[in-house]
Amino acid sequence: MPKIIIGIVGRNGSGKDSVADYLVEKYAARKLVFSDMLREALSIFVDNDMIGRVDMAWLATEMRKRYGEGVLASGMRKRVLSSREDIVVLSGLRDSGELEMLRSFEDNCLIAIDAKAETRWKRLQGRNNKADDVVSFEEFMKRENLETEKGIVDLITKADYLINNDGTQEELWSILDRLILEKKKRL
Repeated sequence: MPKIIIGIVGRNGSGKDSVADYLVEKYAARKLVFSDMLREALSIFVDNDMIGRVDMAWLATEMRKRYGEGVLASGMRKRVLSSREDIVVLSGLRDSGELEMLRSFEDNCLIAIDAKAETRWKRLQGRNNKADDVVSFEEFMKRENLETEKGIVDLITKADYLINNDGTQEELWSILDRLILEKKKRL
């Protein structure tokens, strides 16, 4: 059976990783996160608890300046090709090179996850995944303008599916279940 490659795009706190984790748990998918490659690289030099969103944005920007837009996509493609799972979920697409890499796989789809800014900010206050997640609402909104965030809005407009994640978790899971069922029927 060919692999289903699902890309997930969304703003900070929209629920990208929650969606990916659900697909891992329910459908034995493999979750690959673009920022994990950046975190891994930075963790060679500094402790993991010191690495925040701004640090990863800086590294991604510098790598794109030096090696081009597709540099992270190239690294992710290698990880996708080495995975053995039937469903691979790529969380955190941010630019056209990453979308192009996703589209290079025969059975692919891009899911955009969206939620109101205040909802997304509140989620971040409780998760504390990154060193700089807990910030004021004003700072949160400023970070939406980081260089690495600018392509997200464009990718959202190119998504095959747009899911609003302002509702309940059960509503989100139901939408995802229908989507996966639809993808599997097409194989």
